[in-house]
Amino acid sequence: MAKKKESLNPIEEEKISAEEAEVMSSEPSEASLETQTIDENAEEALATEEGADADQAVPAEVAAISEQAETAEALNKKAKAGDKAKKDSKTAVKKSRRSARFLKAKEGVEAGKLYDPKEALELVKKVSLSKYDGAVEVHVRLLKKKAKGSTESSRGIFHLPNGSGKEKKIIILTEEKIEEIAKTKKINFDIAIATPALMPKVAKVAKILGPKGKMPDPKAGTVTDKPEEAIKDINSGKVEYRIDAGNNVHQMIGRVSWESEKLLENLEAILNTLSKSRIAAAYIVASVGPSVPLDLTHLK
Repeated sequence: MAKKKESLNPIEEEKISAEEAEVMSSEPSEASLETQTIDENAEEALATEEGADADQAVPAEVAAISEQAETAEALNKKAKAGDKAKKDSKTAVKKSRRSARFLKAKEGVEAGKLYDPKEALELVKKVSLSKYDGAVEVHVRLLKKKAKGSTESSRGIFHLPNGSGKEKKIIILTEEKIEEIAKTKKINFDIAIATPALMPKVAKVAKILGPKGKMPDPKAGTVTDKPEEAIKDINSGKVEYRIDAGNNVHQMIGRVSWESEKLLENLEAILNTLSKSRIAAAYIVASVGPSVPLDLTHLK
């Protein structure tokens, strides 16, 4: 006799049915798996697109910065070009300030030619444009390098046989004058002479006189026990010179109204005092007028 299937009561059957339903619901269906795959692909595509946009954004930002830098550089170059043009314009205006009379006088000086000293002096007097009795000056440019073993100083004395043509105010320092200078800091003289005994007190105004080149100096003959004789020497043509920062010497040698011979004697005294090995060039010029370059091969 066949064994009967074990029967279950309704409650147990209902419990088993509920458990089976729960298991079935927890297992993904083919449709849900397909939907999940589609969603994952979409998210991956979106992430890839966002990454691509980010990669494109970086070069765009760099390009913008580079463009700004190029623009700034272009503006800077334009500003510099403008400054140069402005400077050139000012220089052109300055050059154009020369009067027609000056330019006409300059035509009398042959460009590139070096003039014999005597000829140069005659020409300078001819092209002088001042309505008064103008000064005649010599300007000497020196080489920077001194001769080997040279003891040449940056200052010295010229002895002009005919004087400089310039009247100078000379004073003999006293204690009262020193106090006045210290108090007012005013210098109303060209040359100051002092005795050796007074020099310690003159030191009180050294910072005032020194920068102006007015300080008494034994080398210049302005510190002496015989100040009256020093004044006489100065008035007879003894002048102190200094080589400036550009290695130039400037000295007045007389007046336009003087005879050329007197001017020539003073000129030669100056050129022969300076070291010939250091003289690079020399020019003669009047107070108002074009300069005339000298031919120095004629020096004695």
